[in-house]
Amino acid sequence: MSTLLWRILGFASVGIGVINAFIPLMPTTVFLLVGAWALGKGSPEWRTRLVNHPRFGRALRDWEDGRRVSRRGKRLAALGMAVSWTVLVVWRGFTPWSIGTGVLLVGIASWLWRRPEPRKSSE
Repeated sequence: MSTLLWRILGFASVGIGVINAFIPLMPTTVFLLVGAWALGKGSPEWRTRLVNHPRFGRALRDWEDGRRVSRRGKRLAALGMAVSWTVLVVWRGFTPWSIGTGVLLVGIASWLWRRPEPRKSSE
């Protein structure tokens, strides 16, 4: 994949992630992780800026340091999944799709809660 395509993917993912930071129940960190990964291939200097960002950088560095997720991040993700699934059930009812989605979200939440938490900073 050319450098230009990596940059497009990286900047698009970061843009979506930043927009999602202001929209409740939308994932931010996932898009920033994809953005950091793609920018690492297409624009290392922008990846460095993203990983050192005062608001978003910590979660990215924690993920790179052993796939660590903060307790707050786990809680917000689980809450977002629970609210999203509740909205789905209210909107569509108990269908095989909504039940399957619920099972999938429980699996994702279980996996997420098994991620280690960030190391204590010595700063």
